[in-house]
Parts: sequence; structure tokens; C-alpha cells
Amino acid sequence: MVKVAYWDTESSGPVPQILGQIQGTPTIKLVKPKRKGKNNKQKNVLDYQMERKAHDLKEFALQSMPNFVESPKDVEDFERIRAKAKKYGLPLLLVFSSSSRTINEFKYLSTEYRRRVLVVQVSGSNKKLKELFFRFGVILNGNSLLAVPPTEEGSDADDSHNAISYDGKYSLHRLQTFFSEHALDSEVKPKSPTSGEEGKKDEPNVEEKKQKVKTEL
Repeated sequence: MVKVAYWDTESSGPVPQILGQIQGTPTIKLVKPKRKGKNNKQKNVLDYQMERKAHDLKEFALQSMPNFVESPKDVEDFERIRAKAKKYGLPLLLVFSSSSRTINEFKYLSTEYRRRVLVVQVSGSNKKLKELFFRFGVILNGNSLLAVPPTEEGSDADDSHNAISYDGKYSLHRLQTFFSEHALDSEVKPKSPTSGEEGKKDEPNVEEKKQKVKTEL
């Protein structure tokens, strides 16, 4: 879930610019995708300040993991997330759980499959989400993982009937296989602003531009 890389400052050449200045060695840094970045290539870099012990290193790495799992507050919030999935043609991976805590496997997979699938955690500890357990046929406060294929934007079809259930233990390898089977082959890109004639409507003509320059001068 966390990839470890080693950089020899003496034999590997200049340190990558993203890591910033290295004051001394050994130095430990953690690089992770920005939460609001356009893609996983945009990074945040954190300095490790804890003790150089295996337990502390593990805790730092797992606690610092990026998390792109959506956590709706109520049914209305879930519908907003569902509408976003429809808009971009994304499959939904619904994680029904008895707790509001997101396990590390889903944090990792939500990052690896970012913009190829939308991961949503429905917590049974939130009474406002109780309706969703019944809608998708999940035992209240039970743990279940469902894949919902993408539907067209504007469609009011009940996608709960098309949900595909994951069967098995939550091991990273098996979960990764399930995600790869239901995720899109490539990342979706944000829709570009409207261009063409529609985009030219509000563009001032040459005379208006000249007049504007005269006024400003």
C-alpha cells in the first residue's frame, strides 16, 4: 500500500526537485497526491519527524495515506455523489460498513483507481444513511462491497438492481482484482469549457475593444 524508494545522494545525482532541499542524510520524506489535485501527479511532500523505529515509520506511512473515499452525510449527499458519477460515467464502488472508519485497503485503492471509479463509504453508524442499506439489500450495520456500473447522466433508473456484490475476505490482492474488473480502463478527464460560437457570445468585438482601450487610457 506504500511504495518505498531509496535515493543515494552521492551516486544517484541531484535530488529530484519535488523533494526540496536535503539538509543531511539519512532523510525520510513522504510523497502523496494532493487531495484537490487534477491528477495523482500533483504531490504534497511531508517531512518525517518521528523516531527511526519500524512501528513509528509504519504508523506515519499509514496515517499519511491519501484517501479519496467519499463519505456522504445523508441520503441527499449520497445522491449528489451519485450524480457526479453519472456526469463523468464513473462506476460506483459502495463500501457498506458498521463503522465510519475507512480501512487502509480502501484508502489505497481509492488512490490507485482515482478518476476510474468513485469509491463511497456508507456507514451504518450514521442513522441518516439507514435507507441506503435497505435500497441496496445490505443487512443493516453489515459489511458489504458492491460495484454499480455507470449509468447515463439524467437517467432516473434504479441502479441498485444492477449492483454486483463482492464475495470474499477483504484482502488487498482480491480487492484489487475486483476493482480492476469494474473500474474504467482509463481516467476520465474534466470536461473542457464550452468553445466555438457559444463561447464567442460574450466576447467583445473589435470596436468595443478599441473603445475600452481609449476609456482606460
